[in-house]
Amino acid sequence: MPTSIYLIEDDALVRDFVLRVIGQRPGWRLAGYSPTLTHARAHAAVAAADVYLVDLGLPDGRGEDLLRSLSRSNPGSELLVFSVFGDESRLIEAIEAGATGYVLKGCSGEELLAAIEQIRAGGAPISSLLARLLLKRLRSVQEAQVQAQQVSSDLELAVSAILSDRETQVLKLVAQGYVNKEIARKLDISTHTVSSHIKSLYNKLAVHSRVQVVRIAQARGLV
Repeated sequence: MPTSIYLIEDDALVRDFVLRVIGQRPGWRLAGYSPTLTHARAHAAVAAADVYLVDLGLPDGRGEDLLRSLSRSNPGSELLVFSVFGDESRLIEAIEAGATGYVLKGCSGEELLAAIEQIRAGGAPISSLLARLLLKRLRSVQEAQVQAQQVSSDLELAVSAILSDRETQVLKLVAQGYVNKEIARKLDISTHTVSSHIKSLYNKLAVHSRVQVVRIAQARGLV
């Protein structure tokens, strides 16, 4: 399909490489070129290109800042990073800034062509090395979530184990805002007994106020 491309790149050799690649596809054209972040801020958005090919390491700033700007001003355009930076942090930041694809410099002309065609077709091209980094990060996040859920579950079981049924009832009523006299009336026990249960709750749950008791009750789904 006809495709207009705007290049943000300060290296003349890379610029010439991209121009040769674009020239291999009939209907593809260069909508504009910026060698600096400052120039791109002034000219890139108004070009309304189909694809913005963005280097992250510009001489006067970070390409991620331009990605954020273009994602807001040109939401219908595709933002394809073309950079030497292959570390996980830059990849994640670029994606969070609005990049819809990420290709490492040093790829072949065919690989760059394929990435542009893929992104125009609705895909999200990412160099294989970066894809592995991204998958590794996702697995780490998932493992951390599983561990957090296990810790939460273990804590829930521990709390359940140390509270008696009566203490659990008192905990629920305290969390619902009842004062000691009202709790005593509802449970048909003395206010002194309620006070003893609440003191026991404070000790067992390692809390020092009713606000903290409410939070624990909410975490347990009692309120």
